Amino acid sequence: MDYVNAHNSARATVGVEPVTWDNTVAAFAQNYANQRIGDCPLVHSHSGGKYGENLAWSNANLLGTDAVKMWVGEKADYDYNSNTCAAGKVCGRYT
Repeated sequence: MDYVNAHNSARATVGVEPVTWDNTVAAFAQNYANQRIGDCPLVHSHSGGKYGENLAWSNANLLGTDAVKMWVGEKADYDYNSNTCAAGKVCGRYT
């Protein structure tokens, strides 16, 4: 639930509706994680647009709140008015 709570804190600061835990989505994510457990590349599942996903990697323990902080850190490079990232920056995980 730390992922959900951290996401909702970030979403609240910009007036976006909260997310809720969904067991179907969680099962999908766990299944994909099980498939990647042997090699762990940062490769999206390509679920056909059914679910979006953000990936995070660390060489130490990574809490859900830490992963969300990494993604939200891209906010500084995002322009809400134009719905674009600053030149040379990445903010797709934030959006």
